[in-house]
Amino acid sequence: MIEISIKEGLEWDQDEAWLKQVIGLFLEHLFEGKRSLSVSITDDEEIRTHNREQRNRDSATDILSWSYFEEDPQTEWVGDLMLSLDRVREQAAENGWDLRTELVRLLAHGCVHLAGWDHERSEEEERGMQQKEKELLEKGGFKHLYPS
Repeated sequence: MIEISIKEGLEWDQDEAWLKQVIGLFLEHLFEGKRSLSVSITDDEEIRTHNREQRNRDSATDILSWSYFEEDPQTEWVGDLMLSLDRVREQAAENGWDLRTELVRLLAHGCVHLAGWDHERSEEEERGMQQKEKELLEKGGFKHLYPS
């Protein structure tokens, strides 16, 4: 099961069924068996609050992840993701692609975090994480987002 919630008042026009399908592909690639997660789409203000409370960083960020898989690899519910739609829009413009592409790129990034990868631990893990993201994005039909 994939739950998507959108903060009330956000301008949201994405196809949630398609988004769930792409996330489902990501989960199938990263985990064995049936897995579930939640995705919360919010704004900079709310994600900043969570970033401050959870990571002691008083700034907005693009995505936050809470992994339950790392604590219990047998759990069906692998974790929760929170994305700032404000950051998604800004980064899509900076990267020169549409909102859907940036949204999927960040969801791939978040799902790899849920599987236990962390780019902040080492350069080697950062490279491995980026490779996993590329694999996921290709499965979702998004090729060549990262330079080779």
